[in-house]
Amino acid sequence: MEIEITPRAPFDFAATARFFRFTQSEIVDVFSDKRYARAFRFAEKLHLLNVESRGTRSRPSLALWFTDKRAFTGQEESEARKLVERMFSTDHDLKKFRAQVAQDQLMRRLEEEHRGLHLACWPTLFEALAISILSQQISTKVAMTLKRRMVEKFGEQIATGDKTFFAFPSPEAIARASVEDLRAIGLSGAKALSMIELAQRISAGELDESELENEENETLIARLTRLRGIGRWTAEWALMLHFGRTDVFPAGDLALRLFVEKYYNDWRKMTEREIRALAQARWGRWASYAAIYFLAGLRAGMISTERK
Repeated sequence: MEIEITPRAPFDFAATARFFRFTQSEIVDVFSDKRYARAFRFAEKLHLLNVESRGTRSRPSLALWFTDKRAFTGQEESEARKLVERMFSTDHDLKKFRAQVAQDQLMRRLEEEHRGLHLACWPTLFEALAISILSQQISTKVAMTLKRRMVEKFGEQIATGDKTFFAFPSPEAIARASVEDLRAIGLSGAKALSMIELAQRISAGELDESELENEENETLIARLTRLRGIGRWTAEWALMLHFGRTDVFPAGDLALRLFVEKYYNDWRKMTEREIRALAQARWGRWASYAAIYFLAGLRAGMISTERK
């Protein structure tokens, strides 16, 4: 049995799915042969969910199914549908983003080249914050190596055919770990403490996602930054890449700051407040998309942070 989802057009499934894979060593988010797969718990049981595009960028359609091809229960169908809609931001109307950047020469070119790229959002708040903690002050390659080690040590596994798929560790699994356990896979002592405290707070129910969903951006940032090891940079990425907020621009991100200074301020230094003000003025409620389209342009070699 399959579930059908119709995202808002334009929607580029492949481009969005690839955004989950920072490096080729990624083992949680699997994308190959035009199919995305992820091990995830539905109705308290681990399953391998497959997502495949059955449409086009202008007339998108997604099909979802479990690897064992059995029918979804009502609860599983509801959870699977909600998961994919969140992860692929299927309700975002990118025609409005296109209209917003119509007078911005650089952003218009990036939008044309990457048209249909939606925000790729982590399915749980724990995963979003955990990955951000891992990524603090180190390269993406090193951060994703740490993620892989953590997943292999603490994540559940599901085998199908000759392949093994890994689920991102649950907060309960990390809450039971010791600082020494996490340091053994390469985390610093500070990151290990932050990760364990985050896992304990979430597994204890102290961070209710359904409640947080309704908070205004600044209120939500204030709540998240009260957690150990969570600064504004981490909180803003979580607003974008878990809650799917479209009006956030992580001005403290080094790459984004350099993009703005180079392309919009003739390399003159800017404060975070100035960058946020520029993002609000130019891209408004679509500032998050400006951020990920900058990163997509960097990956594609269209733009760079180097002086030329």
